[in-house]
Amino acid sequence: MRILDVIRQLMPAGPVAEPQGELLDIFSVRVSPSYQTCPTWPPDLFAVAGTIIDRSGCYTQASPNRDDLPAHEAYLQVVQDVASSWNNLLEVPVEVAELWASLVAVYGEVALEDIRDIPDVQSVLFTLFAIADEVSQGMGWDTGAGNALNDFATAVLITAALEPGEKPLYRLPDWPNSLCRMVPADQVVVLPKSITTDKGCTIRSLSHNLALLPCRTVLDSEWRLVSRDAHGDGTSELRLLLVPFPYAIPPDSFILSSARRKMKNGSTHAAFFGLDQKWLKTKDGKPLSSEALAKELILPLIAQATVQAGGKKPHGVVLPECALDEDTTVGLIDALKGSGIEFLIAGVLEYDEQSGRWLNQAYTLFMDSQVAKPQSKHHRWRIDRRQANSYGLDFDSDPDNAQWWEDIDVSMRRLPFYAFRKDTSLVTLICEDLARMEPAMNAIRAVGPNLVVALLMDGPQLGWRWPGRYAGVLADEPGCAVLSLTCAATVDLSNTYYVITDKPDKPPARIVARWTQATATYDIELPDNANGVLLTLQSDARHQTTLDNRSDQSHARALSFTSQQPIYAGTRPDDLT
Repeated sequence: MRILDVIRQLMPAGPVAEPQGELLDIFSVRVSPSYQTCPTWPPDLFAVAGTIIDRSGCYTQASPNRDDLPAHEAYLQVVQDVASSWNNLLEVPVEVAELWASLVAVYGEVALEDIRDIPDVQSVLFTLFAIADEVSQGMGWDTGAGNALNDFATAVLITAALEPGEKPLYRLPDWPNSLCRMVPADQVVVLPKSITTDKGCTIRSLSHNLALLPCRTVLDSEWRLVSRDAHGDGTSELRLLLVPFPYAIPPDSFILSSARRKMKNGSTHAAFFGLDQKWLKTKDGKPLSSEALAKELILPLIAQATVQAGGKKPHGVVLPECALDEDTTVGLIDALKGSGIEFLIAGVLEYDEQSGRWLNQAYTLFMDSQVAKPQSKHHRWRIDRRQANSYGLDFDSDPDNAQWWEDIDVSMRRLPFYAFRKDTSLVTLICEDLARMEPAMNAIRAVGPNLVVALLMDGPQLGWRWPGRYAGVLADEPGCAVLSLTCAATVDLSNTYYVITDKPDKPPARIVARWTQATATYDIELPDNANGVLLTLQSDARHQTTLDNRSDQSHARALSFTSQQPIYAGTRPDDLT
């Protein structure tokens, strides 16, 4: 494949949508058929240059020539100067237009496999890529460097603030799935970026502000701008109230939904299990209402956490995988609207009437924005005999069976990223998705969210167990902080089994969560009689450089552990009548 083939593939309608009549009336545009014209929207230019760089593998040549550093410093200055001069939605700087013309007219016939042997082609690609990345600083955030946004970032901000059905001034046809205009999301996706990895040598190491992701058919990724200039209480702290509910799981909550069956070809069709959320009942067996959950447990925990934090409310409340059902979640959201928290992250088990399948979901809801589109789990949990024994499960009468798969639909693979501070983003994962490479991990490594929240139904969150190991991978590269949270019930079941089988000298600790950052990892313990833990984190500036030695001027952030406090408040649902 040649360079020009890639350009045509990525921009089938051409590089520029040219307005007719009103300057930016994007509903009456004609598409320029000439690929000699440079894309005027930086993410489009980034997508094209980045895809060519990535597919050719020439990013391995992006580092400075140590024998001629002055020449590379001159390159960095050119990139900065041209990027600073580009603030026009309809045309590109002369320097960019000339580079693009060179790429198309001079090098358009060059095969991708030959690019690594032609330094001049690499120079054009790296320069276009770097300029597009630099001029996109602030895109997808509500403030930029020095609290100022250029016209491009402002256009994205206005688009993100539109209500459904409102006509945009500057159309981003795939927003919030991609920042591109002329490169469709079914080709590649471009999203904002939080962290530039300082490990390895990939295309991810070559940009500060934009990330190149797989196409939308592989992963339905999104960027949600939810901060709306509300940066917490003006401090660099982030306070999370962890509620490891349920605290007890009745033994018959796990059920056999499909027995193991033998096939004619000699193989076996696996057994499947489902969940009956019997922990969503009160002590006398009545359904637990969202009002009771909020009034008796969540709101008292928020109030006590506020007292223990010196009058400062938690910013977010986090509940583990499958803690709630859909109705309880919707009601809890309403009950928490006046609580002063900014967001709720909760694991939700929902039945989809349309497909007739169960969905293991995560709700990541920000109270001001009302963004409440849930994401589904990407991979099924497989319980083996050892896990079944450790949790005291006995729901299958087949004595020879030793594996059961979670009976959920995994076809809807969506991954929203949330810009919830002017400089900080988060993403939520559900249990098994933390451990599997596809489809989420490449996107997470590209975007580099500052915080990854993993909701689990798992045993104690000890460093040597699988969640700690996989969290350590993300903390190392790209440098995310990772919070894994499980429910107290499965921790207690696992610990009880451990005491019976291994007979330790002292009872194991109730480690319901784990905080992992690049430099350290911490057990988060729930003492007896405590119903929650207040986790306090610190956000600090982080300096980053790309493979080609461009500096981000310390605009990135890194979250680090400050403290944990058990919260003794509220009444557990299984104690309610």
